[in-house]
Amino acid sequence: MSSYLLDTNSVIYFFNGEEKISNLVEETENNISISFITKIELLCFETENDITKKIAEFINEIEVVYISDEIIEKTIEYRKTLKLKTPDAIIAATAKVKDLTLVTADRSLTRKLKELAIVSPI
Repeated sequence: MSSYLLDTNSVIYFFNGEEKISNLVEETENNISISFITKIELLCFETENDITKKIAEFINEIEVVYISDEIIEKTIEYRKTLKLKTPDAIIAATAKVKDLTLVTADRSLTRKLKELAIVSPI
């Protein structure tokens, strides 16, 4: 079974009840993770307290992947060669280094990151 790295927009789709991402999360709940960048982005949103609490609970139930030297090196490569924004480059580098399938609805990432396994949550 594949392991997945959810980017920020895919987690938002999950909390909005999108069926495809909800099914993926339910089917692979022990094999999903997020980057520390996604954790930061999600917990900075201005939302109602109950939604913020649900997001925090979700984050506590999955693996959060923190930065390493190898992820930093791959991030630099993606920033230089693909001109990705730093958060996107970190998330993509994390997926590559950790050999995870990236879950994103960002079509520009899908076009630029040919070397990654990518699925769309919508």
